[in-house]
Amino acid sequence: MFGKKKDAKQNQPIPENTEVSKLTDDSKSGFKKVNESRKESKVANLTEDANIKGSIKFGQSMRIDGNFEGELTSDSGELVVGKAGNVKATIKVRSAIVEGRVEGNIKASDRVELKQNAHLIGDLQAKTLVVEKGVVFVGKCNVNPEGTKIENQSYKEEIKEGVREEIKTNRLVNV
Repeated sequence: MFGKKKDAKQNQPIPENTEVSKLTDDSKSGFKKVNESRKESKVANLTEDANIKGSIKFGQSMRIDGNFEGELTSDSGELVVGKAGNVKATIKVRSAIVEGRVEGNIKASDRVELKQNAHLIGDLQAKTLVVEKGVVFVGKCNVNPEGTKIENQSYKEEIKEGVREEIKTNRLVNV
């Protein structure tokens, strides 16, 4: 009015559509995963900056790229320990894929995959085991495709039998 220029921004119309922009498929990949049957399944993620102690029970899938200490359980889920993942836990799942470090026992009702450069310090029990070149594995391994217990004597029972035989032999010699 009095020699001042009008601000061009004041006269711009307000947009009618105030929706928040939708996420692209790439940005959703951390939250959902499309499996082979083309159904979406939820994936719980622990990122590299996460440091958690405790017990986690999950349903479908979980990926750990951070630090976790405690217990991980899932009756029908899959656990993925990423390359940056560091887990100190007792793990009971349907299947597991290890790319990082795990200290603790893994009991899988189906399958365990130890990817290249994975470290597993602990015992492993599964129906199927896949080990790639470069894996460090220190522990006992029980892989049984049928999923049933083996009917052989345990290692401790074999030792006891050997000791008993030695005692009997020594008694006979000494008598």
